[in-house]
Amino acid sequence: MKACIYTPEKSEIKWSTEELALPTPAADQVQVKVLTASINPIDLALPVIPIVQKDCPGRPVGFDFAGEVTIGSGEYKKGDLVYGVARQGSFCEYTVADVSRIARIPKGMSPVVAASLPVATLVGYQALRDYGILSPGKSVLIIGASGGTGASAVQIAKAHGAKVYAVCSGRNADYVKSLGADVVLDYTKDGFQLPNDQCPAGTVDMVYDCVTSMQDMNYEPTARGTLKEGGMYVCTNATNLNDWMAFFVDRLVPFSVQRPNYSLALVDCNTKDLNDLSDMVSSGKLRIQIKEVPFTAEGCKEAVDAIVSRKIRGKVVIKMLIMSSDAPFIVSHSTSALSLKRFVPSFGCMELHSAIVSP
Repeated sequence: MKACIYTPEKSEIKWSTEELALPTPAADQVQVKVLTASINPIDLALPVIPIVQKDCPGRPVGFDFAGEVTIGSGEYKKGDLVYGVARQGSFCEYTVADVSRIARIPKGMSPVVAASLPVATLVGYQALRDYGILSPGKSVLIIGASGGTGASAVQIAKAHGAKVYAVCSGRNADYVKSLGADVVLDYTKDGFQLPNDQCPAGTVDMVYDCVTSMQDMNYEPTARGTLKEGGMYVCTNATNLNDWMAFFVDRLVPFSVQRPNYSLALVDCNTKDLNDLSDMVSSGKLRIQIKEVPFTAEGCKEAVDAIVSRKIRGKVVIKMLIMSSDAPFIVSHSTSALSLKRFVPSFGCMELHSAIVSP
């Protein structure tokens, strides 16, 4: 099989070939022939986050996947179509996944759509649900409303009766309105700031910030002003490593060490929540705008470029192909260090390899 793997080094992103072994499932896992995989910003940041970077070398890139079970476990049998999160990577022809982190692809849903859901859509659904926004009368400000997680969050919040304020560029305003946003705020307008006349101080129960990070604009100092008293500021990334450390420590101790009324959002992939997303898609309450690329050097480069640019609407999904093992598969990635430093400015860069793996 073929795979795209991490090799963290201070060099440009490039593709080459090397041998890997086929993944073998444990008793509570299934082996899956991957049909589609989806890229997320975390896939680029993972190799340089100190807590997890040691696990990256040699590991296939990616988490999101949809595919066909080749070795079953529990209720999942050979031939079943499933989707979910693969801890050992998804940009590969075969992967393994915990049975607790997958769900069946429902009839009528394509593997392309299924692969787009697990990380970006699920993290937004869980954040909105866990902080009580999914009910009539609630309100949420979604920053980065045209991207993979933001666009899904707009639809999920609206489908459950919440009022949605959405921040995006002017060129994406009509798209975000079509998703159901009640108020669209164009951050590209001169003098844009939060709170403002469209979203005054003390307006929303929650801010769901899909933009703020160490590399992008920090909305939190001003966007916090839009919160009602006791409202929550939930962010998909952090402006510093201290917030990430506090987030993980918070899960190990019986008291909170995070800042007041603040939390990072990290997906907890599980079968029940995946089925909830499937139901929303099947009922028409949730639709994902998708850009498809092939599993080739050029296609994967295009997927990485789209994530780095922060300009993509919705999701990028990689479709697996049958490729000759002797096909040329080396390409220098033009965005390389400069682009990745938007994600990982303090830790250098990483090298991605496409690996040819013997069956």
